[in-house]
Formats: sequence, C-alpha cells, structure tokens
Amino acid sequence: MLPLSRARAAFRILISRTSVRLLALTLSTILLYVLVIDEHVRPPTRFGMTFADYEEAEMGTASVNKSSTSIPKVLLVSAMFPLAKSKHSKADYEDWLGRFLGSVTTDLYMYTTPELAPMLRQIRDDALPISSMTVNASYTSPFDIPPLRGLEETYTRMNNMDKEKWHHSPGLYAIWNAKPFLLDSAVKHLAAQGKVYDYAFWNDGGSFRRTHRYKEWPSPARVEQVWEEGAKLTGRKKEDLLFFPIFQTPDWQLRKWKEGMGPIANSVQFSEGTLYFLGERAGLIKATGSFFGGSASTIQWFSKVFYAYHHYYLTRGLFVGIDQDIFNALFLLFPERIFTVWMNDPLAPAHKGITPSPSLKPSLERGYLGECGAEWFYYQFWLADRSTRDVMRMIWLREERWRRWGWWKERKLCRVTRAMSMLDVLRRSFGEEWKSPPKSVVIPGENRLPTSSASGQSDATTTTLRRNKGNFWQVQVSKRQYP
Repeated sequence: MLPLSRARAAFRILISRTSVRLLALTLSTILLYVLVIDEHVRPPTRFGMTFADYEEAEMGTASVNKSSTSIPKVLLVSAMFPLAKSKHSKADYEDWLGRFLGSVTTDLYMYTTPELAPMLRQIRDDALPISSMTVNASYTSPFDIPPLRGLEETYTRMNNMDKEKWHHSPGLYAIWNAKPFLLDSAVKHLAAQGKVYDYAFWNDGGSFRRTHRYKEWPSPARVEQVWEEGAKLTGRKKEDLLFFPIFQTPDWQLRKWKEGMGPIANSVQFSEGTLYFLGERAGLIKATGSFFGGSASTIQWFSKVFYAYHHYYLTRGLFVGIDQDIFNALFLLFPERIFTVWMNDPLAPAHKGITPSPSLKPSLERGYLGECGAEWFYYQFWLADRSTRDVMRMIWLREERWRRWGWWKERKLCRVTRAMSMLDVLRRSFGEEWKSPPKSVVIPGENRLPTSSASGQSDATTTTLRRNKGNFWQVQVSKRQYP
C-alpha cells in the first residue's frame, strides 16, 4: 500500500496530465474553428483587397462634380456651457476640446460663457491660428437665447415629467434645445461680416474623444459629393437638404404617429453623450443630434421648424426637454428634406461579408462596416477626405487587440457605406405605402398651405403664445379655412 504522501503526489500528477490534455483539446478546437469552420460562418472577402475596394460602396469613389469650379466653404458651430451636474471631469472636457479645437482646422464658431471664453481661445491658439475661430460669449446661459428666454420656471416644472430627472436638469434641456438657434445665429452673424459659407454644421464639442487625424474636417470636397448624392436620392436641390446621421431606425409601431401626438421618445436616433457639452446626452435615444447641418437657407428653415414645434408641443403640456425627441418628430413630418448615413444598415452593399454575430473571436468585427471606431461617430470618418480615411483605418486596426493576426485584416478595414434619403429609411421601417402625416402647425415665414385635415378640408392652425401668471405657456388657436 502506497504511503499517503505518495498517493497524493500521484493524484496531483494525474490531475495535472488531465488538465494538460483538456487544455490541448480546447486549444485544438479553437484552432480548428479559426482555421476552418469560421471561414464558413463568416465568409471572407476576396483575397488581395486594397483600400480602394473599401471605398466602393454605393457612392463609389467619385470626387466632386467635375463641372464645379470651386470648393465649398464649410463652418462648424459648437458651444460649451457649464452645468452643476456632469458625469465627466473638467480634465476630460479639456482633453476632448483639445482634440477638436486644437486639431480641426475648419473655421469654428464657439458659444460659451464669458468665464470660459479665455480657455477656449487658448486651446485654439496653442495649435492653430486664432483667427480661424470666432468666440461668442454674449450668452451666460442657454436660457438667454430668444426662443428659450423666460422658460426657466417652465422647464423646471417640466423636469417632473422626465423619467430620467435624476440626471437631467432644466439647464440641460435648454442646452439641448438651443442648438438649432445657435447654428442659425452663427451663420447669420458671420454673413453680416461678409463671411459666407456654403455649408454649416452643428458639432458637439466633446465628439472627438479618441486619437484621430481629422484636420480639414468635414472635407469640403466630400461634403459637396454627399450633397450631390443626397440631391439625387431625394429629388431636391442641394441647398434644400438637411443632413442628420442616424444609428437606428424607428419602431414599426410609429407608422401611425400623427403630428398632434407630440415628440417621439423612440430609438430613431443616437447621441452618446454627457451632461456638460451642448448637444450631448446620455445615450438613451439613437440618432445623432451631435452633428447636423446644411446650407444657410436650410439651417434657417430648420431653426424655424424646430421652435415652432417646440412651442406648439410645450403649449399642449407635452414634454419637450430632449431635443432628439423633437428631431424624431420632424423626421416623420419633413422626411423629403432630410438625408442621412446609417452605419448599421444590414442591407447596405458595404456590409456584405461582415457578420456582426458572436463568435469565438470576440470583437473581431465590432460593427456592421468593420473596425470603424465608436459607431456613434461614424459620420466623422464618412465625411473625411480619402487619405484621412485610410489613416483612420490603420489607427483602428492598431488599436485592436488581435492586431498581430494579419490574416483577418482584410475584412476588418472600415468601409464607406451609402447615403440614404430619410423617406427611404422610414419606408424601410413602416412599409412602402407610408406617407408623412398631415401638418397643421404654421412655420413663421413659410408660404406653405397646411396639408389636408381628416375632414377633407385644408386648414391652417395659427399658434400664438402668451405667458400666464404661473409662467406656463398657453396656446391660442385660430383656424383659417382655405377654398
């Protein structure tokens, strides 16, 4: 009979050998999957693909219209207003602003408070000519802008209607809802000084959070290219188009939504965000309010439309604290004027060969279009020039933890997908027969007659606002009959 110590030693050897066998079997199974089975689960792209192949999406690699003799002028508009609540530190914001103000050479127009203006100027001046950025410190709070002036108490009461009031505040609502006015106001302010831009965009100040190489962004030539494509898709003139990137399409149930039902708290949009930078939010809805824009005339139109519906819904006692909920409603009301890019489109030709399903190789293909960084900021890559897109592709590959395995790289390079009209996106969700619901709210300065009502008669609802003693807005409605 073996001594107890020898028996224990033999048992340990047996266990050790068994563990080694199990480990070897597991590794062999994984290797078999990687080298054989996974090639069938995830069909590989053809051998020898180059960067050019990843540019061959619906829009191809064509440059701007050859008949065009000039490159468009582009303006970016953003803002920074402090809030008491913030889930990120001041150092985070300074770092993100440095990646934006200190890297992007495009002309900038920044709104902020008098206290923060010197910091923004310093960040810009340390890296780029300060003359390329205009700082407007005339508003100490977003409640100072004309469309929101005097609404502090109203927004405070509205906060009680918010399911997420624990991390939302009246000031945050005002920051979100100030964007359309601030964008339009910046364009007009510069135009009065003789600085006219072909395209202007709202861009959240904290949207550049990781390493990037974007300089002249968005690329003027690329902007012109996608607007020409948008005009083809929508049948509208380029100057009439508004661009909004989206992350997810609306729920099918919304096909029956009507104008009077109010803002849409639905996953039409995305905007992963913070509680500090103007325009950002906590990732609850999914289309991007972090970036949008178009021509000066379209920006002016959108600002009028946004505040007309903001006031209309507010007077009816509906919650209007989240800008994206109003954006969602406007997508359904005015889809013919909006075009988009949808990164997660499962039917996009650029998605072919990429299967974002779980596998034994986690995170090899994080998105629908390969390794493209944070999905909610895909529009940054999409609107960059060709050489910058190539550089960003390699940056994202180097950041990938599997970067030493070179055999799979070809199907991971970030791809350029197609532009889409908002009408096509909505009909994908609601059915080909879906039509935009009738509109009754009159937009200031618009000559449009309202669409037919349910009674068959055309009517216009003129909404005027007055404040009662409780500081709530009340609505006075008058209807005009048209023959």
